[in-house]
Amino acid sequence: MAFFKQSSKKNSRSTRKKKAKRARQNGGRAKAFLWWLIGICTALIFIMVFVLSDHGLYELWKLKKQQRTIENHISSLENKNADLMVERDKLRDDMEYIEKLAREKYRMAKKGEKVFRVIPRGTTQQQHN
Repeated sequence: MAFFKQSSKKNSRSTRKKKAKRARQNGGRAKAFLWWLIGICTALIFIMVFVLSDHGLYELWKLKKQQRTIENHISSLENKNADLMVERDKLRDDMEYIEKLAREKYRMAKKGEKVFRVIPRGTTQQQHN
């Protein structure tokens, strides 16, 4: 009987050691899982704050795109403004240009000139009046 008692003590010691080892391993797994969970939560908070918020990266990208669009529009308006300024100066000073414009756009003629209208083939006179 003594033999069985000793072996049960050895078994209980080894069993306790095994249980303690498993508890440490499970505790290590739990800590690893906890750190993993904290990392995921931190990453989600980072994404929410720096990417999806009102002052985040996505909003910054949209504003940069809008800025480029507005700058392109301003550039085209400046070019159009420059062309209109040249046109204004020609209309103010260049008599030949005024005469050409009056003849082509407004179908005007000098005294004694005859104006001929060319009608393309295949159309009738009623379509051009």
